[in-house]
Amino acid sequence: MNILISPLSEGSFYFRSDSTLIRALTDFYIPDYVSEVAAVPILCFRSERSGKAVQEQFAGRYLGPFSCGILLKASLVPEAVPEADRIFVENALDYSTVIPYGLIPLDRYPGYISETKPFVLKTNGLERCRIERCPTLREICGRFTAMSRYCSVRTGDMLAFELAAPVRTGRREHLTATFGTSGLISVIVR
Repeated sequence: MNILISPLSEGSFYFRSDSTLIRALTDFYIPDYVSEVAAVPILCFRSERSGKAVQEQFAGRYLGPFSCGILLKASLVPEAVPEADRIFVENALDYSTVIPYGLIPLDRYPGYISETKPFVLKTNGLERCRIERCPTLREICGRFTAMSRYCSVRTGDMLAFELAAPVRTGRREHLTATFGTSGLISVIVR
């Protein structure tokens, strides 16, 4: 299984290995070669089909059940990781892609995140990011089309879409994310 991620601002996609995926995480230990981490809210869909270079009008057929989640992104200690390895190490931290169990059926997607049911990211109880609108399925399909242009997507792959800029998170901080009617992620960064 691959994890393909559509960044919020630049580029059409990047990969994370399946070793980064975790469904329930309570503690995240920052490795010694990482200077700090940041949390990025995401929306994640399971791919229902295999394909490559998917045209936008057919992209919706590839989207299956979904959930909200977070990516933990690393800033590395410069002298600890060779320059040639940096991009891999930044995107390959074990247990740094948090997607809860129990994906939600696609028919519940419209309005899943709204003003009354926002996606809220907090650090130590202080709100750091609030998302009050899901991207439309048309927007998601456009971003998926860009991802599939360069790489094959297989059935069961996770398709993640960044929703906001990274939120810096330090050691000994409690990171929480709430979304929809009952979604919750709770991680203590150590």
